[in-house]
Amino acid sequence: MTRCGEYFCAAVFGLLTLASAAASAAPDPGTLGGRPFTDPASVTPMPDDWVKAPIRHLTPKPVALALSLDQQLYPALLPLVQRFARERKVEIAIEEGTCGTSTAATYDRTADIIGACCPPAETDRLPGIKFHTVGIAAVALLVHPDNPLDGVTDDAARKLFGGQIKNWGEMPMSAVRPGPRKEVQAVTRLHCKTRPGHWRLILDNEELFTRDTEEVSAIEDMIVQVSRNRGAIGYETLYHAALFGETRKAKVRAVKVNGHDPRDDRALAAGKYPFYRVFNITTWTLAPASKPLADELAAWLIDQANAGVMDPRYGIVPAKDLRDKGWKFLENELIGEPN
Repeated sequence: MTRCGEYFCAAVFGLLTLASAAASAAPDPGTLGGRPFTDPASVTPMPDDWVKAPIRHLTPKPVALALSLDQQLYPALLPLVQRFARERKVEIAIEEGTCGTSTAATYDRTADIIGACCPPAETDRLPGIKFHTVGIAAVALLVHPDNPLDGVTDDAARKLFGGQIKNWGEMPMSAVRPGPRKEVQAVTRLHCKTRPGHWRLILDNEELFTRDTEEVSAIEDMIVQVSRNRGAIGYETLYHAALFGETRKAKVRAVKVNGHDPRDDRALAAGKYPFYRVFNITTWTLAPASKPLADELAAWLIDQANAGVMDPRYGIVPAKDLRDKGWKFLENELIGEPN
């Protein structure tokens, strides 16, 4: 699939620049963490010829549907999509991307369904796009296996990443004595800066992170760098920590936040574990882009997730469990945390 190279991209990137400027503004008083969701009523206008354009599949052969999914939804949903295609006797193309590449497929109108691991930004809320929440997964705080730290409060986590706590010995629960080799090294991957949630639940924007942060560009690099530095702290989903812990022999350890383990799905579903990713898929609602088969597939995938069919190693707590715990939905889209 192409990567946002169409005539309208200059306007889109202009909107993204404005959103980025807004994202770097100071957070609300009394909190350093950013907002978890954007206003679902917000719609970014697009030209009429974009709104009325069909979906163009850029696949080697004709297919009924084309999907572009982020790095965690792709392996989680691939077996289900393949099963759906077999049962319906249709060809479905599915590519693995990132939130950025998948969203570009929306702008370019080359995918019937995209999947992302971040809630939509205002600039992602385009005419005719509908969001369906598969579920959420904990964003674990990760340290070197030799770090004896058991857990942190969300306030301490923000100070560790913000540079207010510079030495592990400043934290009594860490059991580490102060010293020059016990300095905290924050490792960050500041992806999807215009989108709410994910790492922005820790600190709202990149300006709030310590200047001494070690920024990486890939999930794999996050896990590897934390595994190599005894003073490091980073963040990622448990699935990716386990994946690269195995494939790269990069061992890291997840710590509790506010007394809750990121592996505790009940705490996550109850809103007690504070840091998480939101996994959404999309469909088109306006002709000629809309397709009944895409609607059917999206609804079926959500049903399968709610039924517990997804492999548990992906750590995704389904939408049904969130509804049961009072999370706020607008139709199929998660739009708010529980009270």
